[in-house]
Amino acid sequence: MAVSHGFKGVSSTIDEAAEVARALKGREGDARVQLSDSQPVNRVISIRNKVPLEDVPIADKLAFFQGICAAVKRHDGRISTARASYREITGKRYLVTSEGASIVTDVSLMYLQCTATGAEGGVLASSRDEVAMASSGWELFDKKEPMEKISDRLVHKVRNQLDGVACKRGSFPCVLGPRVAGMLAHEALGHLAEADSFDSAAFAGLENKPVAPEFVTMVDSPRVRDGFGNITHDDEGVVAMKVILIDRGTLAGQMTNREWAFKLGCRPTGNARAETYKVPPIVRMRNTYFERGDMSLDELLDGIKDGYYCGDVRGGQAEANSSFQVAVQGCYEIKNGELCRPVRGLAISGVAVKSLKLIDALGKDFGMESSYCGKSDQYMPTSDGGPHVRVKKGGIVFGGGE
Repeated sequence: MAVSHGFKGVSSTIDEAAEVARALKGREGDARVQLSDSQPVNRVISIRNKVPLEDVPIADKLAFFQGICAAVKRHDGRISTARASYREITGKRYLVTSEGASIVTDVSLMYLQCTATGAEGGVLASSRDEVAMASSGWELFDKKEPMEKISDRLVHKVRNQLDGVACKRGSFPCVLGPRVAGMLAHEALGHLAEADSFDSAAFAGLENKPVAPEFVTMVDSPRVRDGFGNITHDDEGVVAMKVILIDRGTLAGQMTNREWAFKLGCRPTGNARAETYKVPPIVRMRNTYFERGDMSLDELLDGIKDGYYCGDVRGGQAEANSSFQVAVQGCYEIKNGELCRPVRGLAISGVAVKSLKLIDALGKDFGMESSYCGKSDQYMPTSDGGPHVRVKKGGIVFGGGE
């Protein structure tokens, strides 16, 4: 369990930041970086939580996490290990620039990752569950995410793996749950739309061209309900704005910082983020998702004679050519429009620029996944998601079964 409270003295922090800046200048040369204009902002952003994180004793937090692990193992004897890893950061974040910006933000960030593993008859299973909030207090665990709810989810995911059948290999029509669709939006599409990667990745040359059906819109937003990537201003002091990445099927905007906004001749979008003052702000996602469609889950399943439902993710990665690989949990067979047997050990892969064009329909529901995203050795809180997404055969490749 990692806990961070407060900050160092302002004077020593400024001295250290200046020293780092001098070192970076010496390493990178004297080439001048030109920045787009930005109106300096002076704001104090406060958070008022019912149960502030720093007011909850560490012993009570440990008891909560130990209770999750104990409940998981108690529910099913086939589960051998359960682990809870928790991180919180509280205090105040200060942003002061030489241009006159001054922003003080209350910080109340929490991230809980729980895992469980089990085995039966030579079948190994593992599951992952994450709970994260950018501005919540401990009341999140008291009401919305109590111990029993988290442990029940973990047990259900492991049981599905242990009781599931092997996946057939090949491409099939499928329905992706909001968390899997979010992983696709983030890993295989979102990173391609960050301005510092755009020209060297799969979207290069496709600006203002169709890349998906007309009913598909994807955005990166600085604020959504319960978003782990929620911000009001980025780490250059720019007011964070919503960016439409795919607009009704057409590749539209890019996420920028002030440097890339100047190069592209556009407004900065407020996507400059830095893990700490020791590293430069770079272009990063916040909350990236597909917008809702108009179909129910039953309607999305209807008409699929033989396919798969992918409900949740354990992890994933993508390359600059938009190829992606995602480990899936909570997968089921689809037979004649109905969810059938659970499926174990499933991995999906594909090429996002191809998968986008084969999206067949979007659900009217919505869900998000929250985690830390790594880029250039910096890790930032982000969320991604969307509705249920139906993809035609050829868009997703299935494998991982025996």
